[in-house]
Amino acid sequence: MSLSNTFSKEERLKSRKQIGLLFKNRQSVGSYPLRIFWAETDRTTSKYPVAISFSVSKRVFKQAVKRNRHKRLMVEAFRLHKHELYEKLNLETKQLNLMLIYVGKEPADFATVEKKYLRLMDKLFIKMGLEK
Repeated sequence: MSLSNTFSKEERLKSRKQIGLLFKNRQSVGSYPLRIFWAETDRTTSKYPVAISFSVSKRVFKQAVKRNRHKRLMVEAFRLHKHELYEKLNLETKQLNLMLIYVGKEPADFATVEKKYLRLMDKLFIKMGLEK
């Protein structure tokens, strides 16, 4: 499978059942202003080893424009660095379901989101036993 820097529809986590399992298992790591919840499942039909969803609190960012901007920043950080995550998971037959949540109270720029995303991925690899 050739990896491009796109974020396709198949990579999105949309199943309410799968999202519910993320919060039921309560496996998470954080690097303020981001937090990531994850759950491992067996890879079934998806050709991608990761399914991810993004969330920003409506209570903190009341205007949809601001929530959507933070979601776009998180999507961009994931899109640019997903090959590292895919390389780790392609060796295994696991599917990783992720929910990336912006928990900060103040707006952030892309450099901050990207830096915290990379730190979060390092923590996730360590927790999962997939150190670099």
